[in-house]
Amino acid sequence: MRRARHHTTRPRHRIPVVACLAISSLLVVAAPAAELRRSPYLMAPRPQGITILWRTDDSVHHTAVLRYGREPNKLDMVVQARENLRHFPGCRDWQADLRDLEPDTLYFYAVECDRAMLCGADERHCFRTAPMPGARRPLRFLTLGDSGSNRPRPDPIEAVLEEKEPIEAIGVRNGFRIWNKGRPLDGIVLLGDNAYPAGTDEQYQASFFNVYADELACTPVWPCTGNHDIDDAFRHIFPVAGRGLSGGVKSNSPHYYAADIGPLHLVVLDPWRNWLSDTPDPDHEPWRKQMAWLESDLAATEQPWIVVAQHFPLYCGGDYHSDDEPLTQVRRQLLPIFDRFGVDLSLAGHDHTFQRTYLLHGLVGPSDTYDPAVHRKSPSDGRTAPITKRRGRDGGTVHVVSGMGGGSRRAETFAHPAMVPIEGALGTSRPGNLVIEIDGDRLTGTLVDMEGRETDRFTLVHEQQDAP
Repeated sequence: MRRARHHTTRPRHRIPVVACLAISSLLVVAAPAAELRRSPYLMAPRPQGITILWRTDDSVHHTAVLRYGREPNKLDMVVQARENLRHFPGCRDWQADLRDLEPDTLYFYAVECDRAMLCGADERHCFRTAPMPGARRPLRFLTLGDSGSNRPRPDPIEAVLEEKEPIEAIGVRNGFRIWNKGRPLDGIVLLGDNAYPAGTDEQYQASFFNVYADELACTPVWPCTGNHDIDDAFRHIFPVAGRGLSGGVKSNSPHYYAADIGPLHLVVLDPWRNWLSDTPDPDHEPWRKQMAWLESDLAATEQPWIVVAQHFPLYCGGDYHSDDEPLTQVRRQLLPIFDRFGVDLSLAGHDHTFQRTYLLHGLVGPSDTYDPAVHRKSPSDGRTAPITKRRGRDGGTVHVVSGMGGGSRRAETFAHPAMVPIEGALGTSRPGNLVIEIDGDRLTGTLVDMEGRETDRFTLVHEQQDAP
């Protein structure tokens, strides 16, 4: 009978409990948890995906991932985030590109670095993928014009621009929240001058990301530049807009691009960095390239609604007047294209007031050449009765100036005769934001003040067209 073999083991050296605690303490000190420096924000929604960005300090040692799923407590999918080029010292900027999702579907997410959750897994951190192009699902957008300006103030202008606490922007945001009552948004459209005085990364954090962190955690942002976006931070903060991920013709520029969201074709333009910041010459090569792209993009779209956003208004008569340069030059360049391709709504900032035109066509000249019988395509002001518009070429455009997202300059008079009267004047200086809603053949714009009250409301309706 074979004997069982006995194995002998060497005595184990046990580490005292006190020593274990000391080693654990050292490990914690050596590898602290990453710190979230910029809360998540969403870009480039598409029917099958979205891009989510965030910022940490530089203590992330291994991985950054984004977990997501259909329920906040069941994030059963994960995507590895990649680090964008380091541009800001002491920070690491992360980007997660989500793919293979269901169209027009709600998802929840959480940000994780080095296996530690930094935020999310709750009702606040969520996103909805875009509806398919052409789908007639209702849409709602918040527009922010000159939200970094932080006016009014009795102080000298330099003191206003350098002020760290964006008091007026917070007031405008609060008014929107009172009015909106938590309803979901399909996007936030920035109309330029988003951070004063120079659009630096620090200024963007103070006047935009800190103010709208709750909205940005669940709402895609569509940014455009203004003349205060002097610093190069914009293209590092918003790196994905021009890649054509959301539809439209690919521009390969973060400063101008297009997107298709359900029934809407949204176009964002940049007359500043690609033209006016360098030269007043309209034959400037980057601007000519942008205009060629714009024409090709508008020629290609079949979306029922076309909205164009950019910083400089084609018509205004408050703080600035569109009879002056460079606004006259911008109008000469853009208006023939808008008329030819049937742009429905033109959104702009720059003038720190709110003004909107009647449905106009062909008014290239100065304000004293305005003739309602020639240039107005509809007699309606959009408030007492809807503005009815024929879709397509030469149907006319409503032009809106909404530059009061950070306060206003309290313009004493409004001088452009093509504007619809608001509160007895051809514009208003009451700070607020414009909300755009699209539902079928109807587009509605609502100006909401700091108290959550509606200062103005207009409706634009597409005429019913007979089938060919």
